[in-house]
Amino acid sequence: MTTALALQLTLAGLSVGSVYALVALAIVLPFKASGVLNFGQGEVVTLGAYVALVLTQSGLPYAAVILGVLGVGLLGGWAIEYFFIRPIIRAPEFTIVIATFAIGLLIKAAISLKFGDSPNSVDGPFGMEPLLLGPVRANPTSLWIIGCTAAVTLGIVAFFKWSRLGKAMRAVSIDAQAAQLMGIRSESVYRLAWMMSTAIGAMAGLLVAPLVGVNPELGGLILRGLLAAVLGGFTSVGGALLGGLCVGLVETFSGVWLGSTFKNLMPFVVLMVVLVFRPQGFFGVGEVKRV
Repeated sequence: MTTALALQLTLAGLSVGSVYALVALAIVLPFKASGVLNFGQGEVVTLGAYVALVLTQSGLPYAAVILGVLGVGLLGGWAIEYFFIRPIIRAPEFTIVIATFAIGLLIKAAISLKFGDSPNSVDGPFGMEPLLLGPVRANPTSLWIIGCTAAVTLGIVAFFKWSRLGKAMRAVSIDAQAAQLMGIRSESVYRLAWMMSTAIGAMAGLLVAPLVGVNPELGGLILRGLLAAVLGGFTSVGGALLGGLCVGLVETFSGVWLGSTFKNLMPFVVLMVVLVFRPQGFFGVGEVKRV
């Protein structure tokens, strides 16, 4: 393999992995805050892509499309938490997981009824004309995806480290009861976590749409997002980013080296190898039990 081809594949892997990382982040945030694993997050990604499609077809500039997608994501997260999750928050974990799965199915059904199953396309903000970066032909949309993922990740890290709400969310994720005794309203923290989660998921749909098109099956990305989250440690923002990038790179290089048959298999092989030596993932913390 030549150096130019290796660089080309690395760029492609980082681009795809960035989308996986955003989906992983969207899964990790509500899990950190409320312990709820959202299996409907894949359909939130699909919803973001279709919102981008509608707004783009309306002739709005790309900046307005971004704001619209984020707005729908925030509103959707608020509605899901308020109407569906909060009433059953004390139910068994399995019940809540099934509820999130049902929410995803409802979103997918509504999209199919409105738009049908035919694929659509959305243009990226910078077109598809490749840029020449030395020996590498870079797709502007791929660079845009990588840049947006980096910005979102840095924003989340800064939010948790310096903002009052971020510190409150960290406190609730560590010990919700103790946080309540300190005057933190856990309900508000849960709501904020879901709103951030769905906004990031919708953003992932907006970013991936120019690469793979818009169709109701985009929700399948949740499998890669879960894989990335587990690799990263499931409660770590940095771990979600690293896990997503690893999945994207492994998928891209194995597709070239081993063929399409192994493209979807190798990320899971890597996951099993990592979990054998580090069951908590890259940045996860092992549970310590006192006896």
